[in-house]
Amino acid sequence: MFDEYGRELVKLCGRLVKALSINLGLDEKILENAFGGEEIGACLRVNFYPKCPRPELALGLSSHSDPGGMTMLLPDDEVPGLQVRKCDNWITVKPARHAFIVNIGDQIQVNHLQSHCYPCSQMFS
Repeated sequence: MFDEYGRELVKLCGRLVKALSINLGLDEKILENAFGGEEIGACLRVNFYPKCPRPELALGLSSHSDPGGMTMLLPDDEVPGLQVRKCDNWITVKPARHAFIVNIGDQIQVNHLQSHCYPCSQMFS
């Protein structure tokens, strides 16, 4: 089951990388080629963060950036926890039902976007 799920996620990421390239005004293959071409790989990790009965005691993860190219998150629509930083403000991401959250990682950020606001994320329970 995870093999099929992983293959479908890789296909989705390939389509997103092409769309991102095009929307950045680049050739559609630029980002794909930067990550290995059509034989792009992926790392699948599954984490489960249950709702904490006493959130004031939860430590969560420290703020961090995602070092890869793209991170796909399938959040629990009833347990928000992801925050993103836009300039100097932390914003809680509201999960949409049956939707992925796509984080653009450092490799795309540094090499292709070069904006004045460095995105960063943190998790809390």
